[in-house]
This record gives sequence, C-alpha cells and structure tokens, in this order.
Amino acid sequence: MTATAPAAPAKVYFTNLRTHARESQLDKLKRLIRRAGIEQIDFENKFVAIKIHFGELGNLSFLRPNYARAVADVVKELGGKPFLTDCNTL
Repeated sequence: MTATAPAAPAKVYFTNLRTHARESQLDKLKRLIRRAGIEQIDFENKFVAIKIHFGELGNLSFLRPNYARAVADVVKELGGKPFLTDCNTL
C-alpha cells in the first residue's frame, strides 16, 4: 500500500449577488467563472455538458435558466458547443 499526498485545499470563489445599475447578476456570474479559470480549459470544437436540475413542481432548488445561459455563452465564446443535461431526483 502506498501513501498519497493530501489534496490541496480547494479554492472557493464568492461574489455578492446584489446588483447595481452598472453590473447585473449575469455579468457578475460571467466575471466569477472567468476569475475561477474557465479560460484555461480547452473547449475548442468540443461538446460541453452543463449539468443542471430543471426543477420539479413546488421545488425551488434548481438552476435558473438565465444562469445556465450565461455559462453557455462563455463556453461558446471559448469555442465550445454547450448543451444542457438534467439530473433530476425522480
């Protein structure tokens, strides 16, 4: 049995989602994912799954469509071919 080195602590990114006339929530989301390093990933001509949960009747824990769109827009800007895939609890 070999010992493995402990994993490096994960970086956590945070942004205040309060909006101002100068910058919308979607603009903040795009800036956040860029700061997290999305531009270091090679998406050129590759299909990119955006895993979401479309929600269920009466359930509020789902990704808002406009947030998925913002991520998809950044992936497209980087040459990727984004598509949505669901992960429901049924």
